[in-house]
Amino acid sequence: MNSVWITGMGVISPLGAGLEAHRIALREASCGIRYIRQFPTERFPVRIAGEVCDPTLPHAAAGRASVLLERALQEAFADAGLSLSEPSPRRALSCALGKQTVRLETLAAALAAPETDLAQEPPRWPPTFVRDWEEREPARQLDHLAGYAGALGPAYCCYTACASGNDALGMGKRLIERGEADMVVAAAADCQVNPLSLLEFDLLDALAQGEPEHACRPFDRERTGFVVGEGAAVLVLEAAEHARRRRARARGRLTGYGSALDCFGLTKCHPQGRGAALAMAAALADARRRPEEIGYINAHGTGTILNDRAESAAITRVWGTAGSVPVSSTKSMTGHLIAAAAAVEAVLTLLALDEQFLPATLNYSTPDPECPLAVVAQPRAARFQAAMSNGFGFGGQNSALILEAPE
Repeated sequence: MNSVWITGMGVISPLGAGLEAHRIALREASCGIRYIRQFPTERFPVRIAGEVCDPTLPHAAAGRASVLLERALQEAFADAGLSLSEPSPRRALSCALGKQTVRLETLAAALAAPETDLAQEPPRWPPTFVRDWEEREPARQLDHLAGYAGALGPAYCCYTACASGNDALGMGKRLIERGEADMVVAAAADCQVNPLSLLEFDLLDALAQGEPEHACRPFDRERTGFVVGEGAAVLVLEAAEHARRRRARARGRLTGYGSALDCFGLTKCHPQGRGAALAMAAALADARRRPEEIGYINAHGTGTILNDRAESAAITRVWGTAGSVPVSSTKSMTGHLIAAAAAVEAVLTLLALDEQFLPATLNYSTPDPECPLAVVAQPRAARFQAAMSNGFGFGGQNSALILEAPE
C-alpha cells in the first residue's frame, strides 16, 4: 500500500494568512475572534465571529471562499515545490466546500420585483440572481479549482458538515493508496460569516456570548457555545515514492483516517459519542497505532455543552481513561470554520508536530467535571510522533485523522 506524504500546505484563517502567521499565532496563543466587520451588527443578535481580516476580499460568500481557496492553493503549491502551470492526469482533487449563500440584497431585489406576483407564480429571478446562484454550485467550484490546480485526474467534492475537511483528506488518502493518483490536492473552504448563516445557528441557540477574545471556551464549565469562523486550507498529499522521485520534502504523513455515523439526530450528536469513538478507533486501526502511541489530540472542541461532553465520552471510550492524552481545541483561537474547520486544524496539528509543542485551549480556567480530559490550557513543549485531529458535524458525521512526523 502506498504511503501518503504531505508535501505542501497553505492556510488562511482568522489567525492570519500563511503558514508562518499560523505558527506564530499558535506559539503565542493568539485569538482571531473579533467583532464582525463585514456588515452592521447594531440590531443583529450575533456580533462576534472569526473573520479573515482582509479588506480586499469580496463580501459574497462564494466569491470570498474562492479567493481564500486560491490563496491557500498558491501557498501550498509553492510549499510543495510545484507549478500551477503543469497539469497532470495523475493529480486528483478532493475538496470540501461549505454551504454557499446568495447575496441577500440580490434575493431581496428578486422578491421585491414589481412584475412578480408571488401569489400567482414563482419569483422571476433577474439574470444576476441566476448567475450568482450557478456560481455557487459545488460542481462549478470544483471544476474551477481543478483547472486552477491542474488536476486532470479524479475530482470529488464532499459536504459532511463540520467533518468535511477530514473527509476530503481521507478520500485523498484512499485515492493514493489505491494507486488512482500520485498526488491529491485536498482543499477546504467555508465562509459563513453572513447574516443568514449566523441567524440559522443563532436559532439553534448554539452560539457563544460575551467579549470576542473570551467567548469560545471549549471544555470549560462556563462555556456558552461556539463562534462561527471562516477560512481555507489546502494540503498536497503525495505517494511517498512519487515524492522521493521529485526530491520533495515531507511536511508530515497522513497515516490514518476513520469515519462513522452516530445514527442519532440531525443537530444533536450521540451523548456518549458513539460515532466519534468509532471514527477514532477506525483511524487508529488504519494507522496501525495503539491509543497510547498518540501524543496529542486536536479535539473537535466546539465549546457547546453537548459536543464537548460527547467528545470527552468518546475519548474515554477509546483510551480507557480520558486524562491519559493531552487534548486541546484550536477552535478557541479561530472560531468554528464549519466545512473548512478540520482541514485548517490538520494544518495546525502538523505545525504543532513540526515544532514539537502542544497548542493551547484559550479561556480554559474552570474544568467541567463531565469533561475529564487532560486539556492543554497554555502552549507547552512536548515530544510526540503522532497526533489525532477530530472533526464531528451535524447529521452525526464523524471523522478522525492520524498525522505523523516525517519518516
